[in-house]
Amino acid sequence: MPSILLIEDDDLFREALANALTERGYTVSQAADGEQGVKLFRAKPTDLVITDIVMPNKDGTAVVAEFRREYPGVGIIAMSGGAALDPALYLELAGAFGANRTLKKPFTLPTLLQAIDEVLAKSVGDKPPA
Repeated sequence: MPSILLIEDDDLFREALANALTERGYTVSQAADGEQGVKLFRAKPTDLVITDIVMPNKDGTAVVAEFRREYPGVGIIAMSGGAALDPALYLELAGAFGANRTLKKPFTLPTLLQAIDEVLAKSVGDKPPA
């Protein structure tokens, strides 16, 4: 089963998503901010990255841009509930930086699973070397 790096600063939301994905057979690594997520990915690359946009220490747009430069084949899903701005603006920016899919919070688990399937189907064989 594919491996996923989940980068989300909301501990409860991150844990709930990680548990739901683990129950469906995915191997899930977790990071509480973008900086930690990038370090974790470099140490142990995954098939897919799911990242929040608005986070401390390195926001999701910076994460997406960095992964696109260093690991162009990795699948990326960006998600946002917004903050000071409309979440659509953050998600549009994440798409411009190279996210394969974007999701506006709140979203349903079936919506997330569909996005995961779509992104993984396009990035098969593009996993960076460990």
